[in-house]
Amino acid sequence: MANLGLIASADYLFHMLFDPLYLSGVGNYWKTIAVSLVGHILLLRVTPVISEFLLPQTYGGFNKSDKEAWGVSVTALIHSAFDACFIIGYFNNHELNNDKMDGYNECFEFYLAIALGYYVWDMSICLYNFSNYGFMYLIHAGLGVFGLLILTSRQLQFYAIPFLLPELSSVFLHIRHLMKYAGYSKSLIYKINFLLFLITYIVIRIGFEAYHSLLLVMDVYNEHTGNVFFPYAVFFSMLGVTLTVLNCIWLRQILNAAYYTLYPTSFKIKKNTKTN
Repeated sequence: MANLGLIASADYLFHMLFDPLYLSGVGNYWKTIAVSLVGHILLLRVTPVISEFLLPQTYGGFNKSDKEAWGVSVTALIHSAFDACFIIGYFNNHELNNDKMDGYNECFEFYLAIALGYYVWDMSICLYNFSNYGFMYLIHAGLGVFGLLILTSRQLQFYAIPFLLPELSSVFLHIRHLMKYAGYSKSLIYKINFLLFLITYIVIRIGFEAYHSLLLVMDVYNEHTGNVFFPYAVFFSMLGVTLTVLNCIWLRQILNAAYYTLYPTSFKIKKNTKTN
């Protein structure tokens, strides 16, 4: 009973603090977000045990740094695959597509709260390993957290689709990282996977996402924002522009990596541990 009282008090406190800011999702979903965050932390913790059991020779040959990076990549891969499947399932949802500003789906909102837990975890990883990730990745994660806080508050849910569908390209990215750590960077499968990553990155992250970002900017400029809290509509339009700029900056690194992957004997670049 005491625990129920604490939960009720926390519900009241979060609603009191965040509802006036038009962020009711915090009060509605803080428990879901917390469970998702803990779930991703636990997944990261059990990955070494599972990897040691399934891939004893490969995983046993990693140094401490590679083992940490492997765990992060496995956790991120599982989430990206889950994200991509869920977003594709809602790609043609009539509730969201018919009203891009105020369209609402309760099940989709619950999924977004789960995704928010992952992005909080991702931001913590960027902070903990700041020397490896730097400002751009931290900004990317932070924008994702605040954007999902808005999306879980019955606002702009449609835009979760163009902004999260790029997780499909991240599936191939994380597979690439895992294959690289496992020593398969010269294999044909590695090259095919990298090609799929490059195609989905350009088509979805830069093409599809940028296109919908432009439409949102035009809607905000013309004040076609429905019942959305206008500053959040402005934020989301700027979020789309920012993500497009970051994606274009990272594209240069990806193209360099692509050339090195496809033509390793004719081109040399400095070793880069991340391309997204």
